Amino acid sequence: MSRVRKTVSDFLLKPSNKRVILVVTVTVIATELFIVTDIGPFRFSIGTVVFVYAVLSIKNFLIIPTAFLAAVSIFLLRIGLDYFFWLPREYFTFMMAHQYSGFIYFILLSLILKMSKIKTMASGFTAPLLLSLGGAVAVSTLAEALVRVPWGEVLSFDSLIILIIMSAAQVFLVASFINISQFQKIALVDEQQRDNYEKMLILASDLYDELFYMQKSMENMENIMAKSYNLHKILKKIKLPDLSLVHEALRIAEEVHEVKKDIARILAGLEKVIGAKKERSVMNLSELLDLVVRANRNYSLSIDKKIQFNLLIEKDFEVAEVYPLLAIINNLVSNAVEAISKEGSINLKSKCRKNILCVSIYDDGIPIREEDRNLIFEPGFTTKFSPEGIPSTGIGLAYVRGLVENYRGRVFLRSIKKGKSFMVLIPIASISGV
Repeated sequence: MSRVRKTVSDFLLKPSNKRVILVVTVTVIATELFIVTDIGPFRFSIGTVVFVYAVLSIKNFLIIPTAFLAAVSIFLLRIGLDYFFWLPREYFTFMMAHQYSGFIYFILLSLILKMSKIKTMASGFTAPLLLSLGGAVAVSTLAEALVRVPWGEVLSFDSLIILIIMSAAQVFLVASFINISQFQKIALVDEQQRDNYEKMLILASDLYDELFYMQKSMENMENIMAKSYNLHKILKKIKLPDLSLVHEALRIAEEVHEVKKDIARILAGLEKVIGAKKERSVMNLSELLDLVVRANRNYSLSIDKKIQFNLLIEKDFEVAEVYPLLAIINNLVSNAVEAISKEGSINLKSKCRKNILCVSIYDDGIPIREEDRNLIFEPGFTTKFSPEGIPSTGIGLAYVRGLVENYRGRVFLRSIKKGKSFMVLIPIASISGV
């Protein structure tokens, strides 16, 4: 007994067998939803639609085993209903003879679908596929009726017309369900692609951050290298008795030069990636700001904060410098998220005044002290500390200011009574590519 139980359990655990059981169950239930036409002895059920839909939509579908299980289950169900509810029990032989036609129907339908290789034609609803499906349903329905009633009632002109019409209707339902499911799959894929694209944009804007700082580091290394080499020349001219300092100054210049070459290679690679993305990335301002809001809403939820985001855009236009503008706005909005303790709101507004893009970012979180207002854009200044008391880098706002100034713009903190508000002003021509 335990071996039988284990065999049944192993059978039920296989994914393919689970699909078979599900299709059989739904088909059996749907088969009891049928109509009988006034003209002709035909029965048309939703079970046919369910079974054919499963054949076309499920990969590696076991047509014959599923049809056999469905046919046996339908036969037993109908015999049980007749025996216990509808007919006197002395008519049991009549019940058997009357109900086995459903068994014939599903076995014949599955054999026709299998032999016609219907799965190979299921890439699209072409005329051959529709005709094959309609023919399979019509032939199976005709055979089922011939088993139950005399041939004369089946093979009349009116009956055959009804058979063709109802078979076509069942195929139409199958095609409709297939199209709906395919549309849902396409919508799901589009949603996933959009999510991936947005993640790529955020990642690219982060890379742009690093690119900006690496470019500044390159300039600093150029200055250090030049100063070290000048120091070497000065020490050489004054003819010190100990030449170790002269050689050390030259060695420092050479080592800085080597580091600069390594960073230059990394920088070239980053510029190539960012440049390639930039050529393909043109985005409306509304899309960019909406992306910032969605990304930071997810960020706020990930750190257990309830923040209401309000977005207002007065004028929309195409942005060519997507990553720099995304980096600027995203930095300021993420700072606003971090400034709110548990609950609050963030207002993001954009408007255009005299060919200047004006973007304001307001939050009702912790305000900036009056004595810190002149320091917040200085590199290294920070008011944020980790739970362990470790200060943040203090380069976020300095980076934002540097990036804004690269596009001939300004960023400043506006005085308000509660919370804080940053204003970014950038010439539209410098970011729109016009």
